[in-house]
Amino acid sequence: MQKLIRRSLAASAISLAALTAASAQEAITLKLAHPLPNTHYAYENGIKKFTDAVTAKSGGKVKFEVYPASQLGKDNYSVVNSGIANIAMIVTSYAPDKFPLTSVTELPTLFSTSCEAMAKYWSLSKPGGILEAREYKPLGLKVLMVSTLPQYSFTTTTKPVKALADVAGLKIFANGAAMDKTVRALGGVPVRLTASELFDAASRGTVDGAVFPYSSLAAYKLEGYIKHSAEGARLGSASWMLAMSEKGWRALPEDVKQAIGDAGLEVQNSLCKYMDDDDGATRRRLESEKGLSVTKLSPDEIKLWHEKLAPVATDWAKEMDSKGKPGTAVIEALRAAGSSQ
Repeated sequence: MQKLIRRSLAASAISLAALTAASAQEAITLKLAHPLPNTHYAYENGIKKFTDAVTAKSGGKVKFEVYPASQLGKDNYSVVNSGIANIAMIVTSYAPDKFPLTSVTELPTLFSTSCEAMAKYWSLSKPGGILEAREYKPLGLKVLMVSTLPQYSFTTTTKPVKALADVAGLKIFANGAAMDKTVRALGGVPVRLTASELFDAASRGTVDGAVFPYSSLAAYKLEGYIKHSAEGARLGSASWMLAMSEKGWRALPEDVKQAIGDAGLEVQNSLCKYMDDDDGATRRRLESEKGLSVTKLSPDEIKLWHEKLAPVATDWAKEMDSKGKPGTAVIEALRAAGSSQ
């Protein structure tokens, strides 16, 4: 009887191995969820290029079903972790309770360009990085690619900001806890909204402006309401990732994992270059076509802004440390990270 059971188990194991090998050759369809309209530059130049690249690099083996505009749910961490979607775009500032350490990418004065920020963020998020170990693995996430927006400018609807003193009392859209601290440090009043709510807030006068990149002013149809900007100070930014569950990642064939990994690195590099170039081009277009008035802060004024902003990163780190999270270590890792892969 025992011999029969052993033979049966061995036969089952052989059948399972054969089935797994056969399945590895079959087409795979992955569901991808994101909160953007499909006309958004981050979709067209990021997510779509990622899906196209994965399909090409897998020899057509991997196909995608894409669900835009939060069709599968607004909480994309839950959407991907529950298996409703295989891959999701997660805007970490929309879930600060789940991604407190990732808000390091939103802090001011730590980087100058999208590509510099993205490279630093990836070094912390890839296997072996401190964010991967301390934030993403405990959440059961596998990060496939990351993106950090261009350096934000200080934009306003009616009142031009030409010096730090002009910021006092202005109600400013601040997306995330780190940006909240930045606005407060400059003397403004932060208003916490999602980017999709900003149009209504600006059109109704609920906010006096936003700390935002120029490219997003166009993407969220704010050109008619944002009339002024002050640029030169490094005010921080925002970031997002494409991720899937660790469980889902482990179930993929090795060749598909390779295709996804290669596509993620390729696209995050091309996307950051696009965004850095596009942000300047968008500013020039808004100046010439929409009458945007741009103030370039003087070196002395920028120094004053940065002096006000210097405690933001330190306070952020102390706050994280006090909650048992390695805020100081994450800051040090980000500062030590190079600006290339």
